Amino acid sequence: MSLKIVDLSFGYDELLFSNLDLELETNKITLLQGDNGSGKTTFCRLLSGLEKNYSGQILLDNIKISELKAKQIAEKLIYLKQEPIGNTVAATPEEDLSIWQGILEKNLSMKQQNERMQALEKMQIKELIHSPFWEMSGGQVKRAGLAAMLLYPQKYWILDEPFSGLHPEIVNILLEILLERKNNGFGALIISHKQNIFDSLFDITFRIEDRRILKNED
Repeated sequence: MSLKIVDLSFGYDELLFSNLDLELETNKITLLQGDNGSGKTTFCRLLSGLEKNYSGQILLDNIKISELKAKQIAEKLIYLKQEPIGNTVAATPEEDLSIWQGILEKNLSMKQQNERMQALEKMQIKELIHSPFWEMSGGQVKRAGLAAMLLYPQKYWILDEPFSGLHPEIVNILLEILLERKNNGFGALIISHKQNIFDSLFDITFRIEDRRILKNED
């Protein structure tokens, strides 16, 4: 899979990015850093097709994202938002993962049921499968979103502050998952302030500076 940005400019009240050219190596784990308000989350939204009014091109497998339907984009990449509740579309983890799997509960195969339960167990919220999200903590809701990601290891992951709000034990589990992905050639773009803790995870580090995205050199 390829993901390229060509001559992209975008902003709200003022420009966040100007004439940006960048290619992400989608088989590697990439860290994106920047000051608050520099455009890190906006960049994730641009890549996942949630922002439309930009100039330039975003190419997913050499096809303009602006010409793809949301379902077509979702077949290639998956975006975990920083705000946990923003990743839920139903009332409970069971209902939410059913929607993520794109099937009705009554049509769920044994294999799909097992995948769902294994993902919830990996994130240590198996016992909360029927619990309403509004009765769960922010960390638990985030883990439900991460469980949904586990159903699609072959897609490119875009993760906005995935480690924040998680218990250290869950952080270590997520780190193991990402390292396994890395070893299997499946990449991710990660926004995180914890670079020093997870130096071994990242293949490439970028920073947002002066409306550009620059690669940190060793």
